[in-house]
Amino acid sequence: MSTTTYIAKQRTFIIPENNVTFQTLTDLFFIDKKYRSCSNLDIVIRQLNFDFYHDLLPIIAQWASDHTQSNPIKPLQANITARVTYTSAQARYILANAFFLNTTKGYGSIDLIDLYHVPFDRVAIERIRCLIEYFRLSSQQQQHNNDHREISIERYSYAEELSDWKKQLVPIQESKINVFAERMEASEEAHGFVDFANKHIHIHSISPSATQEEILFSCCPEAYLAILVCDTLRSDEVVILRGCKRFVDYRGYGETFQFVGPYPNQDPIHVQDILVMDACLSNHFSRRHIDRDLGKAWAAFAKTGHDIIVTGNWGCGVFGGDPIFKFLQQIDVQIERLNETTGQEEKDSSRCLSNDGQI
Repeated sequence: MSTTTYIAKQRTFIIPENNVTFQTLTDLFFIDKKYRSCSNLDIVIRQLNFDFYHDLLPIIAQWASDHTQSNPIKPLQANITARVTYTSAQARYILANAFFLNTTKGYGSIDLIDLYHVPFDRVAIERIRCLIEYFRLSSQQQQHNNDHREISIERYSYAEELSDWKKQLVPIQESKINVFAERMEASEEAHGFVDFANKHIHIHSISPSATQEEILFSCCPEAYLAILVCDTLRSDEVVILRGCKRFVDYRGYGETFQFVGPYPNQDPIHVQDILVMDACLSNHFSRRHIDRDLGKAWAAFAKTGHDIIVTGNWGCGVFGGDPIFKFLQQIDVQIERLNETTGQEEKDSSRCLSNDGQI
């Protein structure tokens, strides 16, 4: 497979110094005029407490026009273990072009037209606001020159590494588990954060909806690159996103999802790995699907290489799983993985579970 940058056309976006309006912005979009109302984007900009057209839009345009950040990569195909890397500046370059609707489709699309154009959609408005906050905070960090992160997207095919789960007897050690009722984000000591993923990562598009995965990507916009790069996950594959910073805080879920402000901890060093692992959608108690989801959890926890993982009702909700059963699956594989570190000094291996009052 050939390499790609996911940029539709290398353009120079010029923002006038004076008299910049929403019309000035939409005139830069290479889309049919019937879609140019972009009413949700207009609403967000009008609600901002700073001068977007003067303070931030020229910076986004500069990022989108800086083609020295172009990074041709080879997409991550199914059934192949591989990784791609970006700098935080290269991620900004792609996301700034996405803001101007100037990206091409990969395995999925990060085209924002569905957020911009669906009339007066409240979730779309909140997701746009999250992206603008990412740009605003990135501009501040660029001024201080303190963000030199590398972002990696790692795809793992692990079928040959799996144990025979029928032969495993895993005693549950309560000291290894920390159950709490707050949001998963409350566990800052965790090094890995579970994405309750769709097998088509983030449904391979950006739409006006707010599942756990979509909220996670709204808060960590650099994760959107995985939509472009990653082929559909097979039953023996997971993806690990490293270096994707959390920029945004939020409240709610689904139709109640709402942008709150910047995430309180903006230290560039405080970055959690995102464990992209999709659960089965039916027949959760069949032998095949039990083994499948044990494998998914084991691989994601093992490949991240960290001992403290925060998760929650993975495989539940729209996935149809039983919260207690999915809880036990995750506990079993994490304790089994920690037990594999035989001969090493025992580590702080607490496993944080957000139960939302259901377990």
